[in-house]
Amino acid sequence: MDIRKLEPFAFGFEEADVSVVSPEYERNYRVACGFRQLVSDVEIEINPKEWFAGPCCEYEGITFAYNRSCGIITYFDNLEKNKKKYPELAEEYDAIAERFEKIRTHRIIHDLKTEVQSELEEFKGCWGSGGGHANPDYEMLLRIGTNGIREKIRLFRRIHIDKSGLYDSFEVALTCIEILAERYKKLAEEMLETADEEDAVILRRIISAFENVPYNQPRNFFEACQFFWLAYSFIDNDSPGLFDYSLGVYYQNDDKEDRYECLKKLWQLFYKVRAWNLCIGGSDEFGRYFHCDLTYDLLKVAREFRYTTPNITMRFDKNTPDEAWRAATETIATGIGMPAIYNDDCVIPALEALGIPSSDAHLYCMNGCNQIDIFGKSHMGLEDGEVNVAKALEFALHNGICQYSGKKLGLETGNAREFRSFDELMKAYYKQVEYLADTVVEVSNMSQRVFAENAPNPWHSLVIQGCIEKGLDYKNHGPYYGHGQVLTEGLPDTADSLAAVKHYVFDEKKYTMNELVDALDSDFEGYEQLHRDFSTCHKFGNDIDDVDDIYVEITDHLYRYLQTKETFRGGKFGVGCSTFSRAADFGEHTGALPNGKRKVDTTLADSIGAVPGCDAKGPTALLSSVLKCNQLLAVSGNVLQMKFSKSQFNTEAGINSFISLAKTYFRLGGQTLQVNVLSKEELIDAYEHPENHKNLIVRVGGYSDYFCQIERGLQENIIKRTEQGL
Repeated sequence: MDIRKLEPFAFGFEEADVSVVSPEYERNYRVACGFRQLVSDVEIEINPKEWFAGPCCEYEGITFAYNRSCGIITYFDNLEKNKKKYPELAEEYDAIAERFEKIRTHRIIHDLKTEVQSELEEFKGCWGSGGGHANPDYEMLLRIGTNGIREKIRLFRRIHIDKSGLYDSFEVALTCIEILAERYKKLAEEMLETADEEDAVILRRIISAFENVPYNQPRNFFEACQFFWLAYSFIDNDSPGLFDYSLGVYYQNDDKEDRYECLKKLWQLFYKVRAWNLCIGGSDEFGRYFHCDLTYDLLKVAREFRYTTPNITMRFDKNTPDEAWRAATETIATGIGMPAIYNDDCVIPALEALGIPSSDAHLYCMNGCNQIDIFGKSHMGLEDGEVNVAKALEFALHNGICQYSGKKLGLETGNAREFRSFDELMKAYYKQVEYLADTVVEVSNMSQRVFAENAPNPWHSLVIQGCIEKGLDYKNHGPYYGHGQVLTEGLPDTADSLAAVKHYVFDEKKYTMNELVDALDSDFEGYEQLHRDFSTCHKFGNDIDDVDDIYVEITDHLYRYLQTKETFRGGKFGVGCSTFSRAADFGEHTGALPNGKRKVDTTLADSIGAVPGCDAKGPTALLSSVLKCNQLLAVSGNVLQMKFSKSQFNTEAGINSFISLAKTYFRLGGQTLQVNVLSKEELIDAYEHPENHKNLIVRVGGYSDYFCQIERGLQENIIKRTEQGL
């Protein structure tokens, strides 16, 4: 067996003739040649029942490849499997793995981190990253095809004459999708000879499509889907981006029955590969609200299939028609937790404040779970890091000592037992949270630099505007916008804790700081009355000013502080809240807190809303608390999770009440809502009897998943969310 056939990316990468490019662009050219060898040699197949041909990123069994969030990567499970399967090649596999390990981004980043930075990540104080998601400009790609992309390369190659090696890598990467198209066309022609009539119909359509795409603009929706799917699944299945904006024109003018069948087939492929964020609706580059037949049929398909993916986001503004609100609400009512709904009238001004022109700000979309990106023009819709705000308070109360590990991971900000005023505690907290934020920035920028140097992405450089034009790689300042996005955990928990300390220690003077720290050290054992008092003190999410004001203060501080920090990519760090599936894990690693949380309690706020179960006065009070914050400061998605009973959406009045609530929240400055429609009784029964609820779907953080497949701590967190009624 020839290892070159088993590991085409590795040999395309290592055996590339780099004598034709300058050393500065050697890595770019090697990656592009790795792509080319991969698509030339990898085994392909067509399933006519799926309608559309594409690799689906399922390069099964390959050990060495390129991953959009990791760069050049070794799949170690496949390494061991292949060494056992081909023992005669074991030494060659090990030799390649050793060479690839030296350039593997995550290994380099790991080695560059300080011990404290690594431990802060391990014990959930904060983390930084340089990988993340991408949002290619599929609208542009479909409109001009590879012929148009090639013309762009030729034009700007003449402008940047000193960067010919980079443009060589772009040229090689561009041929990859054309090689795949030709191979699939040839395979379809071969299969047609023995196919039954049903399969033959699809194979003929695939052959016809590949006579035109990817070189030219699609002639119909089938071709648009085929072109899109080939490009989407070439390297990795990330976010489809502004999907109705990109494909709506092909859908609008096609046969209604056929186009809907195409959409259903594509939807099944999205689910097969667990596609990330698909964004619909919203205003176009001219500020006009955009929706079309595809917008509504996407929601219809989502209701019909009730899949957990793709993760659907729908944008709204003050001009959104009632039919769009209705269609979105009917989809939410199915219980799939989608679409998440976003407010253009909040997000767009926030992006403009970063210096993004209005025409581009109007083309924002979601990336991954809920991170905000500029469609086809940025490298910013990703998670650059995360700050556990509750951990900062833990450090302030214990002079930098982590209560989970017992290690000094924070700053020495003084013995909290000796604090004589609430201001002293706040100053200590601010130092700790700024220290965690600074750590995120430092690690993230270091990671971004490592990616730029070691993991160029010539394919994304072709389909993200700015890269060809500037002669720069996607990972190295190529896109027009390079802002960063840092997420937060535990802001509501911290506000509740600070409010309780202020009330019982410094205002009422019922307890001393010494007693409080002793209680926290003992996990409240022997301090039952103190625990009851602190647990039942005012909680954020109930429209109570004393705790809401603290929440506003600490949120405003952190969001503004991080916007003073610059990214390696040439932008500023923005902040938001998307806890993904990490809330329970962060809660587990956070010690006892003055809001009554015990060390063993995994509960931590899973959004910008109240700590699960602490919003007791209904949805209006919750929204009033949240709206006291300036959400224009949030540029990374500011998730508010809400849970409603199924009965709420069973009546016309209930649906109308929800729409009215959401519109009011947006009109008053709210940024986003993510909604679960289910019953607490059903969740509890699923927790106890998972075998009876295999298809129960819940909204987790920024995505939907099957309730019985998520970890127990996260299940408990979701059960505790207050069920709202209108």
